[in-house]
Amino acid sequence: MSLSADLSCLQSSQGAEREASLASLEKQLMCPICADIFSKPVVILPCQHNLCRKCANELYQVRHATVSAPGRFRCPTCRHDVVLDRHGVYGLQRNLLVENIIDIYKQELNQIPSPPPLPPPLPPAEATCSDHEGEKLNIYCLTCQLPTCSFCKVFGAHQNCRVAPLTDVHQQKKVNRAAMLDAFQAPLQALVSDIEDTCRAESYNTQKQNVCDKFSCMFSILEERRKVMTQQISSEEDEKVNHTQMLMRCYGDSMEANRKLLSSVESSMEELDMAAFVQVSHTCAGETGFSCKKLTPLKKVFFRVLFSIFFCSYHDKSELSIDFDKGEQENKIGRKK
Repeated sequence: MSLSADLSCLQSSQGAEREASLASLEKQLMCPICADIFSKPVVILPCQHNLCRKCANELYQVRHATVSAPGRFRCPTCRHDVVLDRHGVYGLQRNLLVENIIDIYKQELNQIPSPPPLPPPLPPAEATCSDHEGEKLNIYCLTCQLPTCSFCKVFGAHQNCRVAPLTDVHQQKKVNRAAMLDAFQAPLQALVSDIEDTCRAESYNTQKQNVCDKFSCMFSILEERRKVMTQQISSEEDEKVNHTQMLMRCYGDSMEANRKLLSSVESSMEELDMAAFVQVSHTCAGETGFSCKKLTPLKKVFFRVLFSIFFCSYHDKSELSIDFDKGEQENKIGRKK
């Protein structure tokens, strides 16, 4: 049904039919964006759907800020693209018919009489005896377990029964009921405490498992790094040993040459010809200097291996550097001091 038809039906109806027409008209005057009655000015889109200009502008601004295609937005009702000119939302035509219908709707809504206020609640009626009209129930029959009045005890069916004041019985039953409630809540509270303890224990077990997993991972890394380090030490040891053996061979050759040279010098000491002795001495001195220059001092060999181990923990990652030459360096520093 159109807005005009709903308006005509509203003006010609009465009572419940009038309220139904108002409800139907209100649904058609709802803005799909703010979910309220259209606020003026109301603009009509090319797809013939209506929007509050304020809502249309907000929709356009959001669309313009998030989409690379400016100057357009989608109708929230039919999802068709609305292309705007350089004036933007203010270039859309106002729907004066809808604005007039909104004014009429608000006038009709104000003419509906408000419902009368509800009467104040009545105070609770005090219980009376069913056998003696108007008599309040003020005693309690302990034998029959029923509230009754004084006349029932004096003249009625409860003459031979044990009775007590209703107020005392009421207070005692309240105390008993509270005790029962406490007795019922105690095991529930204990059960809740057990559940909480179980949850905490489960949480602790999970944390323990996480810690064990972390340490297992760390141990695996340590074992891997140990193997790498041992292999590095073995490789460097082989290299240093081979180098030392080569130097020892060189030193052995040099020592053999020096031994021969020493034997030659000793033989020259027995030379009686002075000219020959001087010539031999000059030759031996040159060979001795050459032999001394050829010898390379043997340095002490140190094994130096550096490596890093990354410890994965809950909060940080620390680097551990192990230097097997540190002790020798500290000894050198101590000797310098």
